[in-house]
Amino acid sequence: MKLLIILLFTVQSLFAFDGVKLGSETPIDKLNTTSNKEISLKKHSKPLVLVFYRGSWCPYCITQLKEINKTLIPKIQGKADLLAISVDKLKKTKMLKDKQSLNFDLVSDPKAKTLVAFNIINKLESDLVKKYKNSYGIDIEGDSGETHHMIAHPAVFIIKNGKVVFADVHTDYKQRTANADILKALGI
Repeated sequence: MKLLIILLFTVQSLFAFDGVKLGSETPIDKLNTTSNKEISLKKHSKPLVLVFYRGSWCPYCITQLKEINKTLIPKIQGKADLLAISVDKLKKTKMLKDKQSLNFDLVSDPKAKTLVAFNIINKLESDLVKKYKNSYGIDIEGDSGETHHMIAHPAVFIIKNGKVVFADVHTDYKQRTANADILKALGI
């Protein structure tokens, strides 16, 4: 019986981070970008691609954002908009945008409200947060300004007319949504 309970909990945990379901209404309406634009997810005139990344400290995230900037943004210009979201505080987010010369808006969400709403929270254990800081110089708390230890599972959602029309969430931080899949979902 004990083994069955552990197995059920493990299975439930594996599927706990699957994000907002296709066809659902966007769970939040407004996001504020680092360039002081307020974007309404429910009333946006074009499809809106939301890219959730772990933080400016993550090399996989940087690679993904640079590839989006280089190959995806030129193809979707005028047809869709893209926002990249992390729990990094505003200053860190702006530094990332400037350093990488990103041609799309970023959203600073240190309180992780968007991550909670889209059900893509990856809560890091305190020991891992300490290891990141002591062994790699990655300060999760310093970058977000918070002690909640939440970061995003890498994910992409496409919102159209206030509805989720594409969702791709990865619990493996090394895996990312391919730009070709985003273009296909946009019909471009």
